[in-house]
Amino acid sequence: MAHRSFFFLFITLFFCSFPQAIARDKKQEKGNAVTGIPAASLLNINNISSWYENNTRQEGNPITGNSGLTFPRGTTTAVFLSGLMFGAYCNDGAMPATQPRISGESYSTGFYPGAIIGNRTGVTEDPAAADVRIWRIRRDYATADLRLDAAEINMTPEELINDTQIADLRLQYKKDWQEWPAHKGAPFYDANNDGIYSPQFETVGGIEVPKRYPAADEPGLANADQVLWYVANDIRLGESPWKTKPLGLEQQVTIWGYNRTDAVGNMLFKKFKYIYKGTATTPANGVLSNAYIAHWSDPDLGDAGDDFVGCDTTLNLGYTYNATGVDREYQKYHTIPPSVGFSILQGPVIPSPNDTAIVGLSKRPGFKNLPMTSFLYFAGYGNYADPPFNLYGSWQWYSILQGFPPTPQPPPFPKKIIDPKTLDSTFFWLNGDPVINPNP
Repeated sequence: MAHRSFFFLFITLFFCSFPQAIARDKKQEKGNAVTGIPAASLLNINNISSWYENNTRQEGNPITGNSGLTFPRGTTTAVFLSGLMFGAYCNDGAMPATQPRISGESYSTGFYPGAIIGNRTGVTEDPAAADVRIWRIRRDYATADLRLDAAEINMTPEELINDTQIADLRLQYKKDWQEWPAHKGAPFYDANNDGIYSPQFETVGGIEVPKRYPAADEPGLANADQVLWYVANDIRLGESPWKTKPLGLEQQVTIWGYNRTDAVGNMLFKKFKYIYKGTATTPANGVLSNAYIAHWSDPDLGDAGDDFVGCDTTLNLGYTYNATGVDREYQKYHTIPPSVGFSILQGPVIPSPNDTAIVGLSKRPGFKNLPMTSFLYFAGYGNYADPPFNLYGSWQWYSILQGFPPTPQPPPFPKKIIDPKTLDSTFFWLNGDPVINPNP
């Protein structure tokens, strides 16, 4: 069985807001214990500060268990949790071939830190190993003022941060630069094109700084100023939170941002690479079929009880905004509530002879990227609730992944969602632009 890879690129956007609201029930499950150090870190190079964990939980604070994405930086939080959900049929005999398998990250995660070692082995890296962690690099770490960075990573007021904490943070940045896991799949600029990551350092003005590409190899991609990378797998847990057997997926995640004050300074970029390596029971001709993927998020924009959501199919965008011009939490910082959105920049690819797809930031002629194909939301006291963590929940998730409503039973699934505005069937609930049509 050859490796099969799937690439997805998302952009997280933040902008000024307009009216509407939903409330969500929190059903947080305890995440998988992770012991590699550090197991969590921040992307905080621009106007956003956001937590990520190497067990694939995104935008949640791993220390408090609360929302972990702050925007604008220095104010209040805008996202409680995010992650990818994946569903497919698998023929490895571990469970009935007629039962779809579901894994991913919502209020619980089906992934553990570490790569899968080899094909069809069922063997993974030890999550307690020193080289199974989350890596974070920052281009200017050697000379930058890291006081705010240290305050956020230590969850300490900036005025209480000491020189030792700043020095420790600088050493961690250097360590991650030196030990960047290019051999596992982390992106880097290869100065001599030998395929081997070989960083170099020099002394400038009495300070040791890393040499930059093209003078030497450099970790990162897309000219980003800060990059996070980790790898996880769905094998070690033995069973997903939705009670299905592992798919045999390795998930490699790259998250990056730019130190800018324009609109790009209000954005994060996330690239997901799935590699199907199978499990110990996967036959040589094992494949995944009818695979679907979704970006799930629980955005809590300041006060979680006054948020509205919608989607814009022309931008491949799902977004959340505030019901009114005043939010109880943002009001504490004397600022209007912003909005948050997740846009698919590069979806999965399908054959298309006259098109060119973008895969992993490279062009692939003869293919095209799929756009967003559906949008659905859950709301406390709404029509649909979050699928439960059981086998029925796996059926519900597989229905959602195909663009259908969550239902508690196996197929046949209901047809499309009924749009509450038009009463027509649709794959895109609440589709539109609230600037053009503020009162749907």
